[in-house]
Amino acid sequence: MASAAGAGAGAAARCPPAAAAPLPPCAALPRPRPPPPPPREPEAVAEAEPDPFALLPPGKQKIADQVQLLAPRYALDPRLALAIIAVESNFEPRARSPKNARGLMQLIPETASRFNVRNVYDVKENIRGGLAYLRWLLAYYEGRVALAVAAYNAGEAAVDKYRGIPPYPETRDYVRRV
Repeated sequence: MASAAGAGAGAAARCPPAAAAPLPPCAALPRPRPPPPPPREPEAVAEAEPDPFALLPPGKQKIADQVQLLAPRYALDPRLALAIIAVESNFEPRARSPKNARGLMQLIPETASRFNVRNVYDVKENIRGGLAYLRWLLAYYEGRVALAVAAYNAGEAAVDKYRGIPPYPETRDYVRRV
């Protein structure tokens, strides 16, 4: 009589597969999620849109030239910075808000101090401080422009508190306008 081990080893290779359970219809199978779309490149999006700052009056163009010069140093799209300037101060270097924000990029004293701006009414210094703050916000919010813009208006504490754009009408309108 043959050993059980010898018979089992040879038989295993010739055994028919166990009956498989019938497959459910395709509709019952979970569908794999499609991969997320690739992130939108700001440069590619911006090039498809007309530049709203192409035909500025001479006084505003001088400010835009400063932004064009300084923004790349902070790895920022100049159009984002110009949009913030347009909404914040309408390119008025001596603008002052009821909340004590001053200059082109409407820096409050605490933010000006935080980013080493000594004269908030100096065009180049105000732009430099505003760009540094905007770069910091974009890094803090991991490139999410809407959150950085909301924080520029309402402060990062408000954006953090609401885990997104705060429900303040002023801030929501500000983000939309920028």
